[in-house]
Amino acid sequence: MFWDIPRKIERLVKMTLEGAQAKVIVDGKISAPFTIDKGVKQGDGLSATLFNLTLHKALKKTWKKKQ
Repeated sequence: MFWDIPRKIERLVKMTLEGAQAKVIVDGKISAPFTIDKGVKQGDGLSATLFNLTLHKALKKTWKKKQ
């Protein structure tokens, strides 16, 4: 487990993000698809969840240091 997250959840997140592609509009033209290697797509519901998990872990670490 990584950060106390069950392996099954880790695998599901990886499966969701692997091979993710996006296109952008530049000067009114749609680009060719490109692979997203880092992070998540803007507006992806998973983004907020991953952010909250990371923030929770950082806060727990900070609180432990203060005690």
